Amino acid sequence: MRYNYKAVKGIFAVSAILFSVSAVADGWNPFTRAPNRDSIEFTRHNLTLSYNVDAGGAGNAMDLFRNQYVEICVYCHTPHGANSQVDAPLWNRTVNTSEYQIYDKPRTLNRPIGQPGPNSLTCLSCHDGTISIDSIINMPGSGFYSRTQETAMDTTFLDQWGASGRTGPVGLHYRMGPNQDAGFCTLCHNSDNSQTSMSDFTVFVIGTDLRNDHPIGIQYPEGPYGKEIGIDFFEPYKGFSNASGADMWFHDTNGNTYPDKNEPRMYNTGENYEVECASCHDPHGVPINGPGSEFIPSFLRVSNGNANTGEGNPSGLCLTCHIK
Repeated sequence: MRYNYKAVKGIFAVSAILFSVSAVADGWNPFTRAPNRDSIEFTRHNLTLSYNVDAGGAGNAMDLFRNQYVEICVYCHTPHGANSQVDAPLWNRTVNTSEYQIYDKPRTLNRPIGQPGPNSLTCLSCHDGTISIDSIINMPGSGFYSRTQETAMDTTFLDQWGASGRTGPVGLHYRMGPNQDAGFCTLCHNSDNSQTSMSDFTVFVIGTDLRNDHPIGIQYPEGPYGKEIGIDFFEPYKGFSNASGADMWFHDTNGNTYPDKNEPRMYNTGENYEVECASCHDPHGVPINGPGSEFIPSFLRVSNGNANTGEGNPSGLCLTCHIK
């Protein structure tokens, strides 16, 4: 079946107008219908309800562009047959194994910078815009498993879900970005649709060129490299260990010697302790004021305050690591 993309875009816009806009908790956090509290079920990372459009009415329009697996966690995790190409817990998504353009201002940092590690590749498997948001290895039920999905998105495999009578498209498995052409979520979710109260995803499309982003894959200072601990960087707690040995440093703000969700951390995956996407973000959400409270916007581990109201700790996340 073929779809008229302009007509579909119009349907999205009209549907979104029907719903009121709620205030966001952070000055740069794009509009979302999600309550953003309690659990991942109530965040925009719940792709089954499509909070990105509207959980109550227009959310089912997303079923035209991604397989509706119904289960929340399956878009990222699987109890069996996980991706063997990335060191991430029971990872169910396809990952991009191509090299990224990394941050290219090393002289300002004087620290080695490498390719993104597992704790970034998992996030980038959606946010670099090269892989469909429903591109998983092990779809729910029997007979929907493909090992080739680990590193190469196979839309023929993904089409089986919709072709078998389940809710899902055949041939229209959308990626997040990076442009507004057909085949990308940003066809509708862009700044041009701000008047319709439709979520703008463009800030979340990181792409494969990481030169203008926080340098993920950069080693955290541990000695006299011109940016010494105690001068420009706070020293993290270095004693955390698990079955495989010490593999994480973290800023132990409460002194319990355990990496809590609201504490930025550095990961050692073979090239020393590095800053990765998950150093600053938790995809499941971090409560601002303890269990039951609203999550910190944009899945941050530490709030940077509210740019609109001046509430909170300005640049709180940055100042967890940086002495400025």
